[in-house]
Amino acid sequence: MTLRFDDHFSPLAPTYAKHRPRYPEELFEALAAAAPGHQRAWDAGTGSGQAAGRLAKYFAEVVGTDGSEDQLKNAQPLPNVHYRIGVAEKSDLPDGSVDLVTAAQAAHWFRLDEFYAEVRRVLKPDGVLALWCYGLESIDHDVNHVINKLYVELLGPLWPKRTIIDHTYQDIDFPFAELPRRVFQMEMEWTLGQLVSGFRTWSAALLYKKQHGVDPLDVLADEFLAAWGDPEQPRRVTWPVYLRYGRPA
Repeated sequence: MTLRFDDHFSPLAPTYAKHRPRYPEELFEALAAAAPGHQRAWDAGTGSGQAAGRLAKYFAEVVGTDGSEDQLKNAQPLPNVHYRIGVAEKSDLPDGSVDLVTAAQAAHWFRLDEFYAEVRRVLKPDGVLALWCYGLESIDHDVNHVINKLYVELLGPLWPKRTIIDHTYQDIDFPFAELPRRVFQMEMEWTLGQLVSGFRTWSAALLYKKQHGVDPLDVLADEFLAAWGDPEQPRRVTWPVYLRYGRPA
């Protein structure tokens, strides 16, 4: 049976790989500490490997699966990370073979009932499932105002799943024995060009361009420049990262 895959990111795969923010090391330290062992981790919806590559430091083997071949082609090769095309609901991993399953900024795209059934099948008895998402970028009051204009006014109607992230995954069903929720913070030093390139990886930005024939970042280019100042001057950008994780109930 071929499972359906909603592919929003293949057209942006090289940009996505280059301009997504870097998850904090403390997140992976917490996941490694919670896992019952460190033989194998599976990163579902891995994209271009932003999480899988970081898990490689803590696990002997990491399997990253994604439905987009273009995304996987842009993942950094590492000797103990194995990327394969596949949807989150069907990993083809052996029963009871995984210490940790992760889904980084991806679970809102899954058919969760089917994904959870697959997680229960592949996890070891005391294994861990970890889902996380991150919120909007924050720089300062003026830049944040333009970001919110982009996010709400221009792109608001085009977000197919974003409300789930706005609610920090609190509203999704999570039928596992949950560990205490954690909040982390990502930090990057970015120029205005890097910030804007990151926005262009948003699924809603791509849909806006298809519908209106214009890049939404071009629409707001002057406002971003006025709020930022020198576009080549790096500034501190932060994102909250919301983690839900637990073991089979």
